Amino acid sequence: MNGKQLQYAPDSFAKQFVTLSPFSGRVISLCDIDDPFYQSGLMGPGAAISSNSNIVVSPFAGKVIKVSPLDYAIDIQSSAGLKCKIKYGGDTSHLHGAQFVCALKRGEQIKSKQVLFTVNAAWLKQRGVSNTCALTLLNAQALIGALPTHQKFVEAGEDTLLTLYL
Repeated sequence: MNGKQLQYAPDSFAKQFVTLSPFSGRVISLCDIDDPFYQSGLMGPGAAISSNSNIVVSPFAGKVIKVSPLDYAIDIQSSAGLKCKIKYGGDTSHLHGAQFVCALKRGEQIKSKQVLFTVNAAWLKQRGVSNTCALTLLNAQALIGALPTHQKFVEAGEDTLLTLYL
């Protein structure tokens, strides 16, 4: 797994930053996603949520860096500079962005808990796409590490998914 993924809070740190869950459901480890890039830690530290929910919300205030309809993903940056990718499902490129709805554009400002995109979870599941949403950190180099929540279930925009330590 990724070296920045923590099991426990560090003994000393200068600052901590909380990211809310972008998706409601059962928390799972990135290791449990059926994708070698997540399992090996190449996508960065983070956590995932398994659910039949259709709505993905922003875990913090910031701006949109990139919208990737083919990947069912969005890259966002917090006002503090943290960059993360939020991706729904596994391999979705063959679906050509069908049932992925995102009205946001690159550079747009976003609020915490704002809807980032929606998907048709039932339709995707019928096409063999896992109902999993992953949040990974794209610029974790400056962090001591990221600690995923110990909760079994989280509510989108309400519960903490990751605590980041600087």
